[in-house]
Amino acid sequence: MEEYKSVWLKAGVIYALNLAQAGLKPVEVGLGERDFYVDVESQSTITLEEAKKFAKYNKFSYELKDGEVVYNGIKIKVNGGEPAPVEPQYFEILNVSVHHPTPELQYVRIRGVGFEKEEQLKDYLNWLEKVSEYDHRVIGERLDLFSFPDEAAPGVVLFHPNGQTIRKELIRYMEEINNSMGYKEVYTSHVYRSILWKISGHYDHYKDKMLLFNVEDEELGIKPMNCPAHILIYKSKTRSYRDLPIRFSEFGHVYRWEKKGELYGLLRVRGFTQDDGHIFLRDDQLKDELKMLIRKTLDVLATFGFKGDDVRINLSTRPDDSIGTDEQWDKATEALVTALKELNVSYVVKEKEGAFYGPKIDFDIRDSLSRWWQLSTIQVDFNLPERFKLEYVDKDGSKKRPVMVHRAIYGSIDRFMAIILEHFRGKLPTWISPIQVRVLPITEDVDEYANQILFKLREKNFRADIDTGEETLSKRIKRAYDEGIPYIVIVGKKEMEKGEITVRARGNVEVRNVKLDSFLSALMEEIKNRDLSQNSTISKLK
Repeated sequence: MEEYKSVWLKAGVIYALNLAQAGLKPVEVGLGERDFYVDVESQSTITLEEAKKFAKYNKFSYELKDGEVVYNGIKIKVNGGEPAPVEPQYFEILNVSVHHPTPELQYVRIRGVGFEKEEQLKDYLNWLEKVSEYDHRVIGERLDLFSFPDEAAPGVVLFHPNGQTIRKELIRYMEEINNSMGYKEVYTSHVYRSILWKISGHYDHYKDKMLLFNVEDEELGIKPMNCPAHILIYKSKTRSYRDLPIRFSEFGHVYRWEKKGELYGLLRVRGFTQDDGHIFLRDDQLKDELKMLIRKTLDVLATFGFKGDDVRINLSTRPDDSIGTDEQWDKATEALVTALKELNVSYVVKEKEGAFYGPKIDFDIRDSLSRWWQLSTIQVDFNLPERFKLEYVDKDGSKKRPVMVHRAIYGSIDRFMAIILEHFRGKLPTWISPIQVRVLPITEDVDEYANQILFKLREKNFRADIDTGEETLSKRIKRAYDEGIPYIVIVGKKEMEKGEITVRARGNVEVRNVKLDSFLSALMEEIKNRDLSQNSTISKLK
């Protein structure tokens, strides 16, 4: 679509001038990744329907001077280059949002496209519909999951209620996994004295991605990692060999100042949440701990459908920029290799791609579009215990250094969400879907019965809502499908008279004459098992 951007910019100029002629106050025209935008200074919002009224071609005689369109005394800033010397006549408005460039100003941002030929517009809309199936940024906007407002820093995401529901389900599942391995959850602050990062080595090896600042003549840093804070918890009291292994977990929010040009939706952000974990243990416990972590990681990935040839394990060795002795690195690497071999899992060696403090195992997964993503990581670390002088009291009363293992199974919850949104094309498994069931009454006569159904669904803790809109049933069904809702419960007069429901699932599967209790029981089992498909539920209803 790159070849159309100058055309879109011209369309944006035409659209902005249409707004100006109507008495509105457009202030800027620019280009997004796949559209133009027009910012309108306004104290009130503009609906999508209202915005579409101005999406029409008019021929204007204007001057482009110093990056501004000048027309009848009106000046509108133009970002994105030179508008094409063409006359786009076919428009589509895609989205309307609001942002605040200053405390006093409110801008309504209208996004759209324009083309010279109607066929070009149709082709673009067809392309956009296909893209919306697998681009998590488009899916996120369509399903109202998250946003990146201009007022927030670049790369900082805001999760909306639907997006937060997905995050919470991911966290709940990982809490179960952590509990099964004996982790204790902790919470640590975001800001620390820079001395902490100097001890850990992040200050020297990671400083270009850290947020550092001075307050009251003291340098502080926002955490890019959780491990130094977990180390401080370990150091808070004397530890015995009997206490080990000690396992800390945290859904910790960290900040890494990635370059602006590298930011990409949820896949590359500056602030994100890790499902982080750190284990402090004895040398003789290391192999079994690693084997347990590898098994659990493979189990988690399989829950989302990633298994067999769709999972690739990499062993990353010592990089040139690293800390510690050869002996420490050899010992850590050998522990990882032994665990992998004893589990009889294949792996690929990636030379010099380990963390600066230790070797690691990374898990790559292949999604539904055959793209590979690096997710989970397990890292063996003899160096941070040395730098922080960690100790435990052994059987004979001597003090020894523990080994430290860093692990994150999702890696980043934000990134993992992006990957599964694209993998499932927005049609998430029922257990993780923001809305699991939508009730559709056919007519107003059955609204009361429909609300009774809704009440019973919510009483059983299903995430359910109701659509009693005035539109036709077919339009409401389509909207539910477009929003990725797994189950639609349809009720009409026949269902009400019989005390039954009609259930529609994905793939236009419909089951009539269903008792509500039967549906609730089958659905509860599907969610409990975290099934990837609806097959078990549908088979029980037929």
